[in-house]
Amino acid sequence: MTDPSHAGETADGRTLDRRALLASGAAGAGVLALSGAGTAYARPARRANTKQIAFAQPDTSAGLYPLLLAGAKSACKRRGYQLLQSHANGKLDAQVNELNTWIGQKIGGVIVLPLDNNAMGPLIKKAHKANVKFLDYSDKALPGTDGWVIFDNLGGAKLVGDYAGKWVNKNLGGKAKIALLTHEVQQTGRDRIHGAVAAIKKTAPGVQVVARHEGVLAADCLPVTQSILQAHPDINVIFCIADDGCLGAEQAFLQTKPSKDRKAQMFIAGWDGAVPVMKKIISGSVIRATGALDIVGIGAASVDATADAIEGKGNPRVNYPYTLISQSNPAAARKLIAKFAKA
Repeated sequence: MTDPSHAGETADGRTLDRRALLASGAAGAGVLALSGAGTAYARPARRANTKQIAFAQPDTSAGLYPLLLAGAKSACKRRGYQLLQSHANGKLDAQVNELNTWIGQKIGGVIVLPLDNNAMGPLIKKAHKANVKFLDYSDKALPGTDGWVIFDNLGGAKLVGDYAGKWVNKNLGGKAKIALLTHEVQQTGRDRIHGAVAAIKKTAPGVQVVARHEGVLAADCLPVTQSILQAHPDINVIFCIADDGCLGAEQAFLQTKPSKDRKAQMFIAGWDGAVPVMKKIISGSVIRATGALDIVGIGAASVDATADAIEGKGNPRVNYPYTLISQSNPAAARKLIAKFAKA
């Protein structure tokens, strides 16, 4: 379980421990009671910290996280809120613990990328009892939330899958073996991977999926891809649920010491629009495409949506489109990289 005091760490690195948060929230609320049996102090009332927003994005080691954070910080400054960050590090028990802590502190609202949708139901109910707004990030699969910031995952899946199919038709004669690095517990994962498979099969009917394993970030996808390539050394296409996983998949492939011809027959693609992956695409690596999102804009939108919910401005719903970044349009990658550099 994560240390509950971590949930009080601000985006600028200042630490507000649990005791300090409670003390500041209870200023002036302590009541001194005197009786014949001695002196006793009533429990201080806990005041809501409504000008705090928690961004519960647990994949903080992912390459895109600093860009999300930059957008979120900018929006918090503009809206007059304090930003709290996740320290769950991809662990469900830690995520549940920090959400409970934030709800107990009665912050204004939280927007969460859930590690397990089924674990969120009781937390949503608890948040609403405490008058804490609870929004869904990346999915709209959680019932009873106060809004969401999602992505046009099926549209992004079609962009990548169709491009991959055209590449297979041009370079492999319409036939390829596909490996999938997935995250089936989340709707975003299912939509991206399943949508891409449907699109590539429509464009290149001769392809076949021969391997499927769970894996999101590079550290997970490196050993998984190593195992896949040992079992299926003739894999041609690898779809990664997230761009970060592309880096691990590429590393595993390069460890096989592929020939120039073998490299020319490999296609790795993902989604998100992480800068390291876009640079790989520009350089002509075996990572050839990504469905890119405006990561900075999404970070800002996550805060704005949560602030709108806190301020009673309805049930915010934001749906971000994808842009195809590929070796066929390197200018699009350079434009997005330049925008992110200014964040």
